[in-house]
Amino acid sequence: MIKIIAKILFGVAILWSIFFIFKLGNSFAMSPEFKKEIFNGCYIDAKSTLGNQRAKQYCNCTTEMLHRKFSDEDILIIGQKSQAEQMQAFSFAGTYCNKNANAPN
Repeated sequence: MIKIIAKILFGVAILWSIFFIFKLGNSFAMSPEFKKEIFNGCYIDAKSTLGNQRAKQYCNCTTEMLHRKFSDEDILIIGQKSQAEQMQAFSFAGTYCNKNANAPN
């Protein structure tokens, strides 16, 4: 009887862990609409200084990095902060993508 209860509890723990991992994994993802908006804003700003091809490359890279780290809600919260705080929050993506011209999307 104890072995059956232990197996049931173990199964519940596994299912709960899988649910938690998948839920947590999605909590840092931006919606497709946010990704598109961030890419478009980046591209409009970057193409005049980087040229079309490099701007697309750079903006794909930075958008993907922000997507992996922040949710829509995170972006909105950071967007309400000062420009210096925004730059600090997002600088990791720009720094990486500037140094790695062929960074993966």
